[in-house]
Amino acid sequence: MADTRGGSTLLKTEDWLAVWLGFLIIVLVLGGVRPDMPKFRWATDGGFAATVADQKPAVDKLAKDAEAKGEKDLAGAAAALAAAVGAGDRAAIGSAAKKLGEAAGKAQDAGLKKKGADLGKKIAGDAGAYVGKVFSGENIWKAVVLGVGYLIVSAIGIALMGGSVAKYVVGFPVVYALAWVAQLIAGNSTVNYWGIEYVIFALVIGLLISNTVGVPGWLKEGVRTEYFIKTGLVILGAGILFLEILQAGALGIIQALLVVSVIWYACFWLSRKMRVDDEF
Repeated sequence: MADTRGGSTLLKTEDWLAVWLGFLIIVLVLGGVRPDMPKFRWATDGGFAATVADQKPAVDKLAKDAEAKGEKDLAGAAAALAAAVGAGDRAAIGSAAKKLGEAAGKAQDAGLKKKGADLGKKIAGDAGAYVGKVFSGENIWKAVVLGVGYLIVSAIGIALMGGSVAKYVVGFPVVYALAWVAQLIAGNSTVNYWGIEYVIFALVIGLLISNTVGVPGWLKEGVRTEYFIKTGLVILGAGILFLEILQAGALGIIQALLVVSVIWYACFWLSRKMRVDDEF
């Protein structure tokens, strides 16, 4: 519920704090604060074999097309990759895929260059996506740094809303760890193939906990569902077409500001005319 006493709405309500928090994160990123993101992509040997088998026809076609257009290096690299896929050695496939990418970079034909580069990058990436890398010290450290950064920034909002920062600091790491588990599950190549996003697993984990053991009291302060979602929506909204606006230059930025201002005012005016509740 909005708190309008003393003009504190902009600094003490969850809706506005989510906006300021989102903007703060965006400003920090634009200012050069860009922590290395942890990686969650991984594939079992069986999953990798199935994935690369689906790519085999594309590799064969690339080899034939490259041969027909006189791209001998690219054709040879594609043929070597096809042979490695047939042998089924994951490390050899990854090595051959990297060589395909290198050969594609030297190709003269633009179409073959792109196809070869994309194919080599995808297969090489899948070949090197071992689950051990997700649990490596370096990757875990990246996740910890990211989590601590968001904890510090989000705790400011909790303090302004009058929440218990101490309890939030205790509960947040658990919520963050559960989100990490959801990302880990969704990072599997087979799961990714079927297009199941991490949010589905996060939802399932949340429902499982709330409907079995329940959310313990000490954790509730860290489970700020709407706060997290609203902040994410602000960041997501800023990310949509953001690069396009920057590429458009000053006129693009002015146009974007005018569009947002006009639409906001029109919606506000219409809501007032329809006597929509302030909480809406």
